[in-house]
Amino acid sequence: MTNLNKLYTLYDVHSKKEQDALKDLLINHLPKEYTAKVILKLSTNNINVDSQTVRNTKNGFSKNILVFNAIIEIAKDYKDISNRLRENLQKTS
Repeated sequence: MTNLNKLYTLYDVHSKKEQDALKDLLINHLPKEYTAKVILKLSTNNINVDSQTVRNTKNGFSKNILVFNAIIEIAKDYKDISNRLRENLQKTS
């Protein structure tokens, strides 16, 4: 389970707007297979991590800014896809 308060402290997220955005990304848009996607994303930059490191970073058990940024980027990509789908569905109705 993601400890959002711990993440807010670890990554210096204090404004309400930033906290809401982070919460939305992690809870509503992060795909189920996020660990594999984060590992693949980081491996393209020659950064090797395992799935446990990714999960520990997401859950606030450890701090790793590179891994956390990759997690957020994956969630943002999926949010963009979700928004495009919503727009396409609205256009067809």
